Amino acid sequence: MKNFDFLKKYQALQNDIMSDRLIDLGFAQLTYSEGDSSSIWNNALTNIILDSEQIKLIENAFNKLDRKPTIYFENSKILFPLKKSLDKLGYKFSFEDAWQFWKTNKIDGKYFDFVKQIENEKDLEIFLDTFNACYKKDDPQNPYGELGDYLNVARKVWSKYKRTNRLQYFVVFKGSEPVAVSTLTNFENIGYISNVGSLEKVRGEGFGKAATLFCVQESIKNGNDIHCLATEEGHYPNEFYKRIGFESRFNAIGMSKY
Repeated sequence: MKNFDFLKKYQALQNDIMSDRLIDLGFAQLTYSEGDSSSIWNNALTNIILDSEQIKLIENAFNKLDRKPTIYFENSKILFPLKKSLDKLGYKFSFEDAWQFWKTNKIDGKYFDFVKQIENEKDLEIFLDTFNACYKKDDPQNPYGELGDYLNVARKVWSKYKRTNRLQYFVVFKGSEPVAVSTLTNFENIGYISNVGSLEKVRGEGFGKAATLFCVQESIKNGNDIHCLATEEGHYPNEFYKRIGFESRFNAIGMSKY
């Protein structure tokens, strides 16, 4: 699958989860979130060198949605002229995704017996409490900070899809204590792994690894061909996932006009 085709599927995967609408402009696919105004969930994906008229059409579409214009594209040599033209128009770097994919057939199943899938409201509260405790401010292994309102989003979307396997939440236990979490989203042969975290006091013991690799195992069981996640270059999670069996294949960049 070409990188652009993967990114289009990823936008569709997040539709009705983190975003609420996909708009096909022909030369770009725009994703829009009603509840979150960040550029990560409100951007126009493209794989061509946009001309001034196309950029203006994208800007008008975002203005109507009360969102700042953001253009998302693979950070490649072929699309470097797009980056240069956006720079000249006042667009600035907003975010970059380093896309990593599972590359090996061997899965370390240590602690898999202590992983529980969330199946009811009581389990969900355990997941959310643990998830929140894993993401703290000023944590050198967590570049994302505190979860804030994202916890409400996590609760809402699980309730929406709890009777399907579109979205699966997992908790890893150490004895009777929940110590790590992860999420697997299944969509059109893609298994997307997110929300991985472990309590600081158990870091280095393999629970975050177990939470991640359990998702890989479940993704394979679900019949997905692609098992992937997104990180940021230069941060701890990117190197962590490389160590446990993922490889970085390409980066995609978001540029916004503020």
